[in-house]
Amino acid sequence: MSALEQNIIKFISDNKLIESNDKLLLALSGGADSVFALTFLTKFKNKYNIQICALHINHSLRGDESDGDEKFCRKLCNDLNIEFYSKKVDVKSIAENEKLSIEEAARNIRYEKLDEYLKISNSDKIVTAHNLDDNTETVLLNLFRGTGLKGLSGIPVKRNNIIRPFLSAGKSEIIEYLDENNIDFRVDSTNKQSEFKRNYLRNEIIPKIRENINPKVDGNILRLSQIIKNAELVLNDLVIENASKFISSINTELLISKEIKTIPYHLIGEVIRRSIEEKFSVIIDYDDFINVQNLIDLQVGSKVDLSQNLEAVSEREYLLIRKKIKAENLGTCIELYFNSEIKYGERIIGCTEINLDEVQYNNSKDVEFINADDLVEPLVVRRWKHGDKFNPLGLKGTKNVSDFLTENKVPASSKNERLVLLNKNRIIWVAGYRIDESVKISNRTKKAMKLWIK
Repeated sequence: MSALEQNIIKFISDNKLIESNDKLLLALSGGADSVFALTFLTKFKNKYNIQICALHINHSLRGDESDGDEKFCRKLCNDLNIEFYSKKVDVKSIAENEKLSIEEAARNIRYEKLDEYLKISNSDKIVTAHNLDDNTETVLLNLFRGTGLKGLSGIPVKRNNIIRPFLSAGKSEIIEYLDENNIDFRVDSTNKQSEFKRNYLRNEIIPKIRENINPKVDGNILRLSQIIKNAELVLNDLVIENASKFISSINTELLISKEIKTIPYHLIGEVIRRSIEEKFSVIIDYDDFINVQNLIDLQVGSKVDLSQNLEAVSEREYLLIRKKIKAENLGTCIELYFNSEIKYGERIIGCTEINLDEVQYNNSKDVEFINADDLVEPLVVRRWKHGDKFNPLGLKGTKNVSDFLTENKVPASSKNERLVLLNKNRIIWVAGYRIDESVKISNRTKKAMKLWIK
């Protein structure tokens, strides 16, 4: 048994990563790291009493080279009698559609597909072949980005059902092992392109650190990241205690009570940062949680843009954190025909002709029943705009939509997103709030219409 294998076996044991009867799904790219991982797990399959399968994701980024990687992985698994799965995806198109970098899109897809095939293959755990060098790169990238302790704690040895048994193995050790044992692997030509941040660190910066500062920098950073991880767990208990008092989550939004400023200042940033990262599964920059802290004392309606496509808005009693909204132009109108529905932004609004005996009032403001006698097709949906007026049901005379929304305590952050439904250029429904007096059902009504928004 080689020194490298002994090192990995000890690392697996110390961190309790593999249990007897585990079925492991390995992320197999065909590169040196994952080929070594497959070789190691196959060699010690009986020792650990495990089953192994592998998933290769073809990112379609390098044409024939990508297809060659897939063929290589398929043959390798066939030769080793390993259950094999592959999935081809167009990462470039996904990155463009979701406005992500190629690296970020590829990473998201990898973990999404690994989770999917974990179930398909009936596996217990996902294995990734991250090594010591990967951890060094991750810690330094997060350090330069200005993230908190979580970023400096490096790549987790295990997270939920994902394990990383090879984090203690250096890249040079892995290459040497494969060469000595005449084991082939694929080389990704893009790894030499230093325009990617991680590649720049890998190819330009870290080699100079090893040469001129400390040849054992990778091991030292791994130990440091493990120490930071332990400290982070202790701090996390304190954060959880305070987050339960001041942080709440509603659907896709995070609400931070402005009363959070009553706790010690040095805790506020950590509570905010960790809550955002947990809610949205991101790592935010230092400037982000400083900006959120500063927002507490700004006037209602103030807004700051954050990294990771997030934004924070100041409401009367809380801060609202959410994904940035793609807002259509305020003047955009969409026609709504009877017995149909349309999507406007993130909302769906619809109408259905019904019999009068089907009218059933309830407490939901998202469903309304109106007099359809004078309705003209099509109706029109748009965002409200300044100057809009309507006659709210139950009130005498008209009221500005803006004033109506304010009186109904619609948050400043979402006020401009409220929709109105028009018939013959007249507002008949402030969607989700109130219909107009002109369309109320009476004993003279002959036709009824059901409206809804979701």
